[in-house]
Amino acid sequence: MHIKSKVELLAPCGSRESFLAAVENGADAVYLGGKDFSARQFAENFDNDLLRQSIEYAHIRDVNVYLTMNTLISDKELKRALNFLDEACYSGIDGVIVQDLGFAREVRRFFPQLSLHASTQMTVYNVEGVRILEELGFNRVVLARELSLEETDNISRNTSIETEVFVHGALCISYSGQCLMSSIIGGRSGNRGRCAQPCRLNYQLIDKNDKVLGNSYLLSPKDLCTLNFLNEVVNSGVKSLKIEGRMKSPEYVAVTVRIYRKYLNKILKGEENHQDCIDEDDLKDLAQIFNRGGFTEGHLKRRTGKSLMSFEKPKNWGIYIGDVISYNRHSNTITLNLKDNISIGDGIEIWNGEDESPGTIVTSIKNRKRDVKSSYTGELVSIGSIRGNISKGDKVFRTSSSRLNKEAQETFSGKDICKVYIEGEINILHGQPAIFTVKDNLGNEHKVVGSQIVQKAINRPLTKERIEEQLKKTGGTAFEFKKIEINLEEGVSLPISEINNLRREAIKKLEHYKKNKYKRVLVKEFDNLSCEGEDIGDKEILKERELVIAAYFYRADEKEEYYCVGTDRVYLPIKIFQDEKNIKMISNIKKRVKEVFVSIPPITRGNYQGIVNSKLKALVNAGVDGFIIGNTGALKDIQKVNKENIKVMGDYSLNIFNGSSICALKDLGFSGTVLSYEMNLNQIKNIKDIPGFQKEIVVYGKIPLMTSQYCPLSALEGCKGRCREEGFYLKDRKGMKFPVIMDDTDCRTTIFNGQVLLFTENIDKMSLWGIDVLRLIFTDEEPLKMRNIVSMYRDMVQNKTDAFSKHQSLIEGIKKKGFTKGHFLRGVL
Repeated sequence: MHIKSKVELLAPCGSRESFLAAVENGADAVYLGGKDFSARQFAENFDNDLLRQSIEYAHIRDVNVYLTMNTLISDKELKRALNFLDEACYSGIDGVIVQDLGFAREVRRFFPQLSLHASTQMTVYNVEGVRILEELGFNRVVLARELSLEETDNISRNTSIETEVFVHGALCISYSGQCLMSSIIGGRSGNRGRCAQPCRLNYQLIDKNDKVLGNSYLLSPKDLCTLNFLNEVVNSGVKSLKIEGRMKSPEYVAVTVRIYRKYLNKILKGEENHQDCIDEDDLKDLAQIFNRGGFTEGHLKRRTGKSLMSFEKPKNWGIYIGDVISYNRHSNTITLNLKDNISIGDGIEIWNGEDESPGTIVTSIKNRKRDVKSSYTGELVSIGSIRGNISKGDKVFRTSSSRLNKEAQETFSGKDICKVYIEGEINILHGQPAIFTVKDNLGNEHKVVGSQIVQKAINRPLTKERIEEQLKKTGGTAFEFKKIEINLEEGVSLPISEINNLRREAIKKLEHYKKNKYKRVLVKEFDNLSCEGEDIGDKEILKERELVIAAYFYRADEKEEYYCVGTDRVYLPIKIFQDEKNIKMISNIKKRVKEVFVSIPPITRGNYQGIVNSKLKALVNAGVDGFIIGNTGALKDIQKVNKENIKVMGDYSLNIFNGSSICALKDLGFSGTVLSYEMNLNQIKNIKDIPGFQKEIVVYGKIPLMTSQYCPLSALEGCKGRCREEGFYLKDRKGMKFPVIMDDTDCRTTIFNGQVLLFTENIDKMSLWGIDVLRLIFTDEEPLKMRNIVSMYRDMVQNKTDAFSKHQSLIEGIKKKGFTKGHFLRGVL
C-alpha cells in the first residue's frame, strides 16, 4: 500500500465563482486557465488581475493553484505564452500544466524552479513514457484516462515524479491528445482548446453494404464517478485526484468537491471501508448536479463496452421523477405521477424521443387539492408553462434542483466557510510589552511585539477569559484559532485596543507571508527560443536536398509486393511481424526500397507492447533502417536494443507544432518527425531547419481522426470477432462516412476522415521550405492505385511540366469521392 497522507484533491475552475466554490468546499488545489493557451478556451477563464487575486486568496487558505497552458503553441505565439507565464509566476502559481513539448522545453529553461505538469493531452500511459518526462524535467504527469487501477499503481510505484488521475467528470472517448475530429471536420482544434465535441453527436454505424448496425450517440461516454472505490484509487499511489469540469457550473464544482472531500477525509483517516457507508443522498446529489445516464467506473475498472456509454442522450440527464399522465395543449400543463420530489424553481425536461427535449423551470405545482411548494413520491401533480411535442408516457427528469443549487451557491457567496486553523500564544508580563505569536499548520510562525508596556492594574485586572475573547475575534479573515495559550501575570492591565491591535497585526503578517511566499522575479526577456538552426530561405543547402517520398501503411499485408509501390521509404506496421517469418520480408523489400522503417502505433498497451518487447531486437538484426513511433515512451524500448544508431522518427501523434518541439525531440535522440496535421504552410515554412533532423509532412491519405480504447461494434453487438472484418463506417447526420478500423491486436479503434487528404500545391518547393519527407498514407487503396499516386507525386517533386495533365484523371477521381486540403491553407483556430 502506498502512503496516503498527502493525497491532493484537485478541482476545476472555469470562473471566479467556480474558484470560490472549489476552495470553500475543501479542494487542496485548483486548476484554471488564462484567456489564452488553455484547453478550455470557451470557459470564462482568468485575466492577469483576477488570476493574481485568486492566487492570493488560495494561498492564504493553503490551496495550490495550477495554471493550465495545455494547448499546442505556434512559434509566433511562444514568446507571448512565456510572457503570460512570467506574469503568472510572478503572482505565485504553484505549477503549470502543459501539452506542447516545445513549450515545456522553454518553460524548463526560463522557469527552472516552477513545477512542470504533463497534461493528459500528452497521452502518457506507461512507465517508459513517464521516464521520458522525467528526463525533460517534468515534476508531475496526468496519466491517460484509459489506464486501469493496476496500470496506475504500476506507474506510480516505478517513477520518481508525481502521478495524477481523473476521479470524476466527463470522459473523452478518444485518447486525449489523439483526437483531430473537431479540427479536421470544423477547424476547431481540441489541441488548441476549441473542441466542438463532435463525439457528442448522433452517428450510425454501418457496414460496407450500408446496413445500419446502430443509430444513436455512439461516441458519447457517461461521466466518470469513482466514489464507490475511491480508496482503491488512493491506494494506487497517485498524488492528485482530479475532478473534471472547467466548462461546468460553479454549483457542479461546489457539490462534487464537497462530496469527494468528505470521503477522501474518511480514507485518509483510515476508514478503509468507506464505500460501505456512502450516503445515498451524496450519490443522488452527484447525479443531480450532472450525469449522462448515470455514471461509469471508466477504464479504471476496465469498463470499455456499452456500460461506458450514454447512447440515448449526450447531455445532462438529471434525475428521473415520473411519467407524463396527460398533457393539456391549451394550458400547456402536464400531469404526472411523481416518483421523486419536485419543488418550485426546479428545472425539468420531458423526454419525447426528439433531439431537443421540452423543458421549463417549475413556477407552480398543483395536486388534486392545493398549490404546493414541493410534492413527493406517489402524488399526482400538474405543472404548467411547458410547450412542445409531449405525449402520455413520456419520461420526466428533474435536470436541476433549486434546493441543491441554493446550498451550493451559499458556499461561493463571499463567506469564508473553509477556515484556516491557527494557534496563538500571548505573553503579558508586568513591565514589558505584550508579545503575540501566531502559527499555522504548515509551521509558519509570526511574532508581534506590542507598543505599550504592561502596567499594574488599578481597578479591574485582565483575565484570561477576556483576552481569549478578544483574540478569537478573527471575523472578516480566513483564520480561526483552534488553540490559544495565554501566559498572564496576575494583577496586570493592558488596554483592550492593544490586544486587538496585536491580533490584527499578527494575522496581517501571517496573511501577507502566505500571499507572497511563492512570488518570483519577472524574467521579462525571452530570446533564442529554439535551438540552433538555419532560418528557412533560398539557401543552397536546401536547394540541394532531395525530397524523400514515403508510404505509410495502415493495412497489414503479408505480401512483399503490397509494400513495394515505388516510394523511397516505407513504414511497415509492427503488427505484421507477430509472425516471425514476416521479418524476412524486410531484406527483400529493401532490394526495391531505399529505406524500411517499422511503425509503432501511438498506443502500445497490452498485446502491442508484447510485440514491441519481443520483436524489436529481431527487427534491428533484420536490417530495418529505423522506427517511427507515435509515443515518446517507445523511445525507451528502442534504446534498449538499438546499438547501431538506428533512426527514430516521431509520428503525427506527437503533435509537433513549433521549432522548440523539434529541438526537444532532437535532444531526446530523434532523427526526425512528422509535423502536426494542424500546421498551415506559413507555420511550416517558418520552422527553423535543424541540420541532420528530418521534417516530414503528410500530403495524401485518410487522416486518422481519433484513437480510442472503445469499440462501437462490440458495444452494439458484443465481442464476436467481427473487428477482424473490414468495411465499417460511422455516418454522421450530413451523410459523411468515417472509416472505422478496429484493431483486434488490442481491441483498439481508429476512426479516419471520410474525405481523403489531397494536397498537390507547390510540391516541388517543399524542399526549399525545409521539408525532407512527403508521406502518403494508404488505408484501403489497391496496389495499382497506390503506385499511380506515388508516380503522380514523384512527377510533382521533379517539377515535370506535364505532371498535372498526366495525372488529371487520377486527381479528378480522388476529388469526386470527396477530398480535403487539410489545414495547409487555412490552419486551425
